Amino acid sequence: MSAVATYYLLVATLGHGIRVVGAGHAATIWGAPAVLAGPLLGMAGATWRHGRGWPRAIAVAVLAAALIAEGIAFGAGRWEHVDQLIYDPGAFILAAETTLGLLLPAVLLRRGERLRGYLATAALAVLAALAIGPVISALRTLADRF
Repeated sequence: MSAVATYYLLVATLGHGIRVVGAGHAATIWGAPAVLAGPLLGMAGATWRHGRGWPRAIAVAVLAAALIAEGIAFGAGRWEHVDQLIYDPGAFILAAETTLGLLLPAVLLRRGERLRGYLATAALAVLAALAIGPVISALRTLADRF
């Protein structure tokens, strides 16, 4: 929520040609997923810390899959020209985000939980990658209706 508020504060302060009147509406639309995702990721963190077995593996997979899906959905088209990555810092960040998502189960799970973690990550990453485009498109459409 603070990232959304900061973004719109900076747009209102530094933006040129931006209608500040609709910023509150747009911030509310973009903030709604944060209100949903925040508790979900918090619950996943608590489950990772205190859980065992499949629940713990799924908890790590929730975060890992979100990173992987976002990185691939927004970065895959930008990674085609590896020689151009130096000129596209966003592509590098998305590649790093995907790499971090791939490493999380290995780092956060115990040896006996890693296979379950990677299976859950793969399933959730596919679902998230399929959903991210339509969800972002719908949010942009709603946010642009000032």
